Amino acid sequence: MPNGETRGAYLFAEPLTERKVELVKDVNTAEKLLASDEELVIRVSKGMRRAHIDKALDRIFDKNMHFEKGRQTRNPNRSNARYRLVKPITIDSLQMSFAIYALTEDAAGDGIKLHNYEIAKRVGLKVKQKNAEEENWDRAYFNRVVSVAVSRKKKIASDAIVNVVKGVFP
Repeated sequence: MPNGETRGAYLFAEPLTERKVELVKDVNTAEKLLASDEELVIRVSKGMRRAHIDKALDRIFDKNMHFEKGRQTRNPNRSNARYRLVKPITIDSLQMSFAIYALTEDAAGDGIKLHNYEIAKRVGLKVKQKNAEEENWDRAYFNRVVSVAVSRKKKIASDAIVNVVKGVFP
């Protein structure tokens, strides 16, 4: 793969971009930057006062750049990757989903029918109790909650596999 990337990184990662602020010292670099839509080239006269430079920069930024308030997160809708993700994913959750799917498929291949509670025990799926009332869960209710969690994880994995054929990730 180019740049020593793994296949997954090559297909799904954002392309490497050089994001920095620097002093442009040669004409070739200036020409490349002027041709790019991702760069902004600004001229500053050395004889100006700092306060005037700051005000001028603020006006230029307001006109040419749009900053988002809040914590910066990666929005999958603005991805430049070769293949975009439809929604953000959590690796641990997807890994658990595929572990459950693989265990189910292996058992089915061996002619064994595993109950969802047994699958959860084997892969280490934990169900969290959300409030104090749930501390009094009876065994049957707990098994149903675990069974629903396992069923959802299986569906996530099987949907992901079906969507890969369509080119939709995850």
